[in-house]
Amino acid sequence: MVSTGGTPVDVVVGPDGTAYIGGYDGPGGVLVIPPGEPGPTRRITTGPNVAGLALAPDGTLYVAQQQGGSVGGAEIGVVPPGAAAVARTIPVSRGNHLIAAGPDGTVYVPNPENKTVLVLAAGGTAVDHVIGVGAGPVEVAVGADGTAYVVNQIEGTVSIVPAGQTAASHTIPTGTVAGTTENPHGIAVAPDGTVYVTNISTNKVAVIGTGADRVGYTIYVPGGPTEAALGPDGTLYVSSVLTEGISVIKPGSRTVDSTIPTEGRPGHLAVAPDGSIIAATPGTGLGNGSVSRYAPPAPASAPAGPAGPGLGNGTGVGNAVGNSAGPSPWSSPGVVAGAGGVAVIVVAALVLLLGRRRSLRADGADGDLTAEQASA
Repeated sequence: MVSTGGTPVDVVVGPDGTAYIGGYDGPGGVLVIPPGEPGPTRRITTGPNVAGLALAPDGTLYVAQQQGGSVGGAEIGVVPPGAAAVARTIPVSRGNHLIAAGPDGTVYVPNPENKTVLVLAAGGTAVDHVIGVGAGPVEVAVGADGTAYVVNQIEGTVSIVPAGQTAASHTIPTGTVAGTTENPHGIAVAPDGTVYVTNISTNKVAVIGTGADRVGYTIYVPGGPTEAALGPDGTLYVSSVLTEGISVIKPGSRTVDSTIPTEGRPGHLAVAPDGSIIAATPGTGLGNGSVSRYAPPAPASAPAGPAGPGLGNGTGVGNAVGNSAGPSPWSSPGVVAGAGGVAVIVVAALVLLLGRRRSLRADGADGDLTAEQASA
């Protein structure tokens, strides 16, 4: 069982399989779980309320955190490879930031209030430049060629920023009706440049082909899809705010192929080099979040193996239904002992930040998705 001592919001995985989990409340900090370990071996000391993480190719960890002793202030903490604490900080605009690092070490910091993305050069000590994007930027993903894709939730678009440029080249709507939003939020970019965007309020993942200027097709994912991550084989994993499970979409598929059952509603996802999926589950209230790792689904041609040990039994986390033997998983299904604060995922944080406590309509039987439900 992995106890973060707070609410886990974001998770990133290094090329060696080491997982880094940020704590939004409680003692804060970043838990470090090396590959093969049953739990964290150390905690990196950071500022409070870690909202986002980014890992640069050189191993530098960037941490979006609250400024110490400052109400509403924000900063990016810089953690050198192997360090035990933040070595220096870079002030940024206030907000709960989900950040991303490009292949050259450039770090992108979305600013929901100002419709901008702050750009930090690799090794820089201050904001290098600011890029104007659409209304409500919430997440950024960076492709293998350095192109940055910025999800604008309020505007319902994705802004495209080519590598090395100081302005967006163009914007792509993620919905079907111009001038409206389907509340896009999560984003993942494949090595070939295919972009996947989760639209919360229509239960769709929009797929933008390599170099395309519009959505090519959508994939139905129930429950208000919020976050997306790609496996090394191109499998897309999607978490939904109303679903206790992770949707699995195989390469080339236009439907959900299977679902990995989870305990609680997972938020941010990351996929390790061995294909295991790490999910941060913020929980439904004060300090009851969890972090779990799941074995990837077995190939369709492989015989189905026994289900792994169940969540919450103290022995590990359950594999997906029908999984064959996979990586030995770990989990933290129990209560996380938070010292303060309310469990959040950034969907809710953005809505609260912008004063938009309105319903996000979901198709079908899911009904209306409120900001309070989005934080569950």
